[in-house]
Amino acid sequence: MALLHGYDADEIYAWVEDQARMGPRRPGSPAGLANEAYLESKLREVGLEKVRAEPIPIMHWSSDDHGLEVGRNHVLEPVEAFPIPYVMHTPSGGIEAPLVWADPKALRHTDDWAGRVVVTDIGFPDLDLNLLLRIGLGRYDPEDTIRLVNHPATWVRLGWHLYHLAARRGAVGFVGILRDQPGAACRMYAPYGFKERDILDKPLPGFWVSKLDGARLKSLAQSGTGRAHLNITGNRKPGLTHNIVGEVPGDGSTDEVMVLSCHHDSPFESPVEDGSGVAVVLAMARHFAAHQPLRRRLIVLFTAGHFYGSIGTRTFIREHPDVVRRTAVEISIEHIAHEAMEDASGALVPTGQPEATGIFVPLNRAVADAVLDAVRRHDVRRTVLLPAEGPLGPYPPTDGGDWWEAGVPVVNHISNPVYLLTDDDALHWVDKARLPKVAAAFTDILTHLDHQDRQTIAAVDSRPYHLLMKLLRHITYNKTTLFGLRPVY
Repeated sequence: MALLHGYDADEIYAWVEDQARMGPRRPGSPAGLANEAYLESKLREVGLEKVRAEPIPIMHWSSDDHGLEVGRNHVLEPVEAFPIPYVMHTPSGGIEAPLVWADPKALRHTDDWAGRVVVTDIGFPDLDLNLLLRIGLGRYDPEDTIRLVNHPATWVRLGWHLYHLAARRGAVGFVGILRDQPGAACRMYAPYGFKERDILDKPLPGFWVSKLDGARLKSLAQSGTGRAHLNITGNRKPGLTHNIVGEVPGDGSTDEVMVLSCHHDSPFESPVEDGSGVAVVLAMARHFAAHQPLRRRLIVLFTAGHFYGSIGTRTFIREHPDVVRRTAVEISIEHIAHEAMEDASGALVPTGQPEATGIFVPLNRAVADAVLDAVRRHDVRRTVLLPAEGPLGPYPPTDGGDWWEAGVPVVNHISNPVYLLTDDDALHWVDKARLPKVAAAFTDILTHLDHQDRQTIAAVDSRPYHLLMKLLRHITYNKTTLFGLRPVY
């Protein structure tokens, strides 16, 4: 199936399949390194220049063996659980200790946590779709279904502050119950360091368990007689990950650049997160290398370590200040997905709709209109344009957010299917028919912006609107964190 600009759904989807077959492409892992080599080869194959792998030192963390058992009086039974990434490993024989319950809503905790395993609920806040639609800079939703979306914000973990409190109070382990996770997954790869000062600052071994086991865990922890045995063995050792970079030269009329990016690592097989975004960016890279000259030089950037504190994006910005200074716009594309919901049995089922998508844009009408025109032209429905700064935070919750903080205008595409950070992310959730639509729309967006001057792209049309977004950001933060008393991640 071919669309405008020659994009073909089967070909783009095949690139998603190639990545998923490698397995979890975690930073510094064998699969992660293999994927980096694959993408470097692909950029050369599609005709980019100055293709290179830029190394980034990391501490590679792995969990080779793990298990959680719970019960009473040393009679323990296994519970399905998944180790929280980057936590401290246990000794080889594991740790056995009493359980204690921590109420995530309490402002003070008076129980003795020393030498115990802290158990608590981890929740997700609801997305305020009505607010987002009211403040949006435009939307393409011909069937008017975005307002019906009822998804939790699964990238925000309410109650995670109790992990660090448990460490400070002498606990020896932590178990978080994913009470709001649709589909009842426990295999969730988070938190992974996004905006954390130190991704490896996780001094307690810890697990996620599903809401299906949550009631039992809570009862055991509250009873005063519950015990647990935690075992997480693996490695924490120096390693490398790489940004994969290629370039399409401009026509020589300007020294400015544009950046087109997506992160290449993934928590599991994760064809949506982010095999889908990588495949679309790769298709666009080939298009511009082969068919369409640009005024500005185009840097195609597959960033490393989104699941290592976005280290790839941050490192590229730090190591290439000349590029940052000359970048007129940064475009990132993530997550082309089918929408899922939880049915009455608790299983994830498709709704028949594409996952609702946000495109974060600068606070000006010229860029917003160009993006909206392209989205309509290529039928990228269920899309809302959002300000890059607003109630969701001071920067877009995307892998391009660091560019915005660096002072670069962004156009960032992202969606939040509920399975995104779990191993429920599978090939059937990739919206194959939408892949070429997104590629074609962003080809038009990039081409249009290439003919706009930097001042037009970066302009803030309405200072009062800008101030309103700052106010909403602070209101949302204080509401979610109880004025900072319950920090979230």
